[in-house]
Amino acid sequence: MKISAWLPPFLTRRLAGRETLQRSIDNVSWLLVDQVVRMVAGLLVGVWMARYLGPEQYGWLSYAAAVVGTIGAFTSLGLNAVVVRELVRAPLAAAQWLGAAFFLKSLGAGVGFLACVGVAWLQPMPAAPMRLLVVIVGLGLLFQALDVFDLLYQAKGESRISAYVRIAACVLANLVKAGLILGGASLPLLAAAGVFELALCAAGWLWTGAKSGWSPGRFRVAGECVRTLLHESWPLALSGVAVYAQAYFDQLVIGQMIGSSELGQYAAAMRLVTAFSFLPMVVYTVAAPEITRAKRDNPPLYHKRLFNLYRLMGGLFLVTAVPLMLAGPWLAGFLLGRSYLPAAALLPWLALRLFFTNFGVARSVFLTNEGLFRFGLLTAVVGAAVNVALNLWLVPVLGVRGAIVASMVSFGVTTFALEGFQPLARFNLRLMAAAVFLPWRSRPRY
Repeated sequence: MKISAWLPPFLTRRLAGRETLQRSIDNVSWLLVDQVVRMVAGLLVGVWMARYLGPEQYGWLSYAAAVVGTIGAFTSLGLNAVVVRELVRAPLAAAQWLGAAFFLKSLGAGVGFLACVGVAWLQPMPAAPMRLLVVIVGLGLLFQALDVFDLLYQAKGESRISAYVRIAACVLANLVKAGLILGGASLPLLAAAGVFELALCAAGWLWTGAKSGWSPGRFRVAGECVRTLLHESWPLALSGVAVYAQAYFDQLVIGQMIGSSELGQYAAAMRLVTAFSFLPMVVYTVAAPEITRAKRDNPPLYHKRLFNLYRLMGGLFLVTAVPLMLAGPWLAGFLLGRSYLPAAALLPWLALRLFFTNFGVARSVFLTNEGLFRFGLLTAVVGAAVNVALNLWLVPVLGVRGAIVASMVSFGVTTFALEGFQPLARFNLRLMAAAVFLPWRSRPRY
């Protein structure tokens, strides 16, 4: 099904004969549909689950997810972008690249699951039920090796297939979660329902792969491909670990130092805030190709479009964060119930994170076009280190508000403060500052 076929006639006529553009519109549209469906389903059922479990049990589940996510960030190896690139460059060697990726992802998943088991039983846990939850949630790592089929579809420009798989798995898994809640299911069963979604995705990849003539039996593990992936993906892997640490280390510290009930409050408020995180990605998906073309053809236009992207991200922050600050406490109380009143009080402060989320996504367009990947890695690692240090210092003193302060400072360091130490990034910092403080200008002045 092609979304471009649903466009108005005057747009359809303009797209006639432009197959590359039509394919791009279809891919972007399906990715956006996928994001929106999963966001809505996850928010509705996630809020219902938080209300059903209560702050303490929801805190246990959030802590287990943070532990597994941290381990998974270390074992995922950051392969995806490199694999897609090689599949586009050498489609005739797809079996070798897919085989190498599947081998490395399977190895990482196995090591990650064993690490989850080891952490669950060898490390002190804030509460006994978390040991079982870490193991259950960790099982999800074993299904993610089959995501290599998603990489194949990305390289072939068939993102709609990936969207079909993820949407179907999301809808079915959330229906199961709803049924379990209505049936009064226990926390471990609800945790297993989250793993069930990953299992459904894995089954979907196998089924769609077989329909398109691919199966794991066709993969070939070539040593040279394995070495290339490991050599080229390590900066991306390290960057992914740093980004995950910035986003979720606070939950580990809160769970260990304060308790699961406070973590449940914090995680519930975060779920309401992160529901809006897909919006900057929508803007990024639409704007990035046009900015890249301007970089190639017209540098002044490139600067103007980058400036306008920052202005748009600033405006997007205002239209999402301000309502959350004003009406968020009432909304959180209405959705989550009286047991989550502390979460309602946290929501206005957590909404400020959207500012750094929006500008961080927009900044990645600049880093990509200027080829500043090592600088981006450096800023991510420094920001993560600042986040870890501040959480360990502030959470015991200020509680969950210390975690909020730590995240704000660390994201500020990553997105803004370190730009002054790199010549090209200093120019970008001036663009971002102009977009924040002089948004009424139609073009940048620097």
